[in-house]
Parts: sequence; structure tokens; C-alpha cells
Amino acid sequence: MSKSLMRIRASAVAPVAVLALIAWAAPTFAQAPAAPPPPPPGWTGSVGGGLALTSGNSDTSTTNVGYDVLKDHGTNVIFKSTGLLLKGSNNGVSNVDRSQADARVGYTLSPRLSAFGQTTFARDNFKAIDYILAPTGGLSYKVVNTARTEWLTDGSVGVVFEKNKGLDVDTSGAIIAGEKLTHKFAEKTKFVHAATALWKMKDFDDAFYTLSAGLLTSIAGNFDLKTEFLSTYKNKLTNPALKKADQSIVLSVVYKY
Repeated sequence: MSKSLMRIRASAVAPVAVLALIAWAAPTFAQAPAAPPPPPPGWTGSVGGGLALTSGNSDTSTTNVGYDVLKDHGTNVIFKSTGLLLKGSNNGVSNVDRSQADARVGYTLSPRLSAFGQTTFARDNFKAIDYILAPTGGLSYKVVNTARTEWLTDGSVGVVFEKNKGLDVDTSGAIIAGEKLTHKFAEKTKFVHAATALWKMKDFDDAFYTLSAGLLTSIAGNFDLKTEFLSTYKNKLTNPALKKADQSIVLSVVYKY
């Protein structure tokens, strides 16, 4: 065979060999498939409570019961609800009796923006408030959303119904603004904070504010120890002799599920 013919055959075989080598090696150098995202949590939440008793020169008792619930099945619709009850007495006379709760259905519009409808409820026997009930709808935005920190702000508009002792129900348009912050200091310690402001459209001076800040520390398994500061402020009360602000420090054991 002539040298020129051998060169022609070699030039024809070389590309085929290179392609075969690439096809054989491609699986070796291919990137590993991305890990699938974690499954949605479904129903999660926590329930907690605390009890403090003292005796001697004075007999006091304080109880608190709280919960939070989250429903997330991986769709755009998420349900959340929280609630808290505080009761206390001193020498057999009640000195704390208030509760609050909310329920929210949110629809995710983007990773940071959501639309929602919610109903908030508050009751405070020592402010002569039988109930404050406010169904509203609005938008929520995640200002910070990292593995350790989440800061959420929201605003909504709706109606508020307020019933005070001995008076008829007062109805008004309502504007609610709020924010929530969660930050993990360490694997077992977390800071939580929330604040809301409710204004009546017919009288913006008639406002109701709530504030909370606390630490959650894991103590064993699904149990956390929660230390929380709570404050409520009602700018206009039916009885001017009543104090507008109340503060509490709450200690509770929380079970997460």
C-alpha cells in the first residue's frame, strides 16, 4: 500500500476515534445531578406553656399558653396561625387576663413577595376590651431571607370591630402594619421578634400596638426554653384611669412538632 493511501485512511479514522473517545469519557466528566429540594414540611408548629407560683408575704400565680401552626404542602398557598393566653393573680385577685391570636392565608407571588388575607384578634380584661377583631388583606415582603436571618414586613387594609365593656361595637376601616424578625445565633439559639400597629381610619389616634422579643434555646430533643418580653399599648381607652401600656416577661417550655 502506498504511503499516500495510508495517510488518507489515517486522516479518515482519526476523527472517528476522537469522537468515540469523547463519547466514552463524557459520563465520567459529566456533572453530578443536582440534589432534589427538600420536601415541603406539611403541618408543623409548636405549643408551649409556663406556670409561675410564689407564696409567703403574697401569693401570686401566672400562667401562659401559646401556639403557632404552619401548613406548607409545597404549593403557592401557605397557612399560618399563632396565639397566646396570659392569666395571673395576686392574693387571689386577678391582675392579668389577656389573649391574642391571628390566622393568615398567604399566596406566594415571588420568592420574596406574597399576598395574604388575615384575621387578628385581641382581648384584654384590664383595658376593658372585650375584643378587637380585624379581618384585612395586603402584601408581605421578605426584606432579608438567608439561612440564618429572615426579616418580613407587611401591610394590610380592612375592617376592625372593637367591643368595650358596657359599650356597643365600634366599627371602622383599619390599616395594619407589621414586621417579624428571626435570627439564629447558633444551632440551638434563636432570636425572635414581632411588632404590629393597628390604626382606625376614622381616628388614627385610636391605635393598638403590640411588641414581642425573645430567645428560643433548645434544651432536649423537640423541646425549647422560651424567654419573651411582651408589650401592648392602646392609645385610647374607654376609662381614662386605666393604663395604656402593659408589659410581661414570659417563660415557657415549647414543644415543636
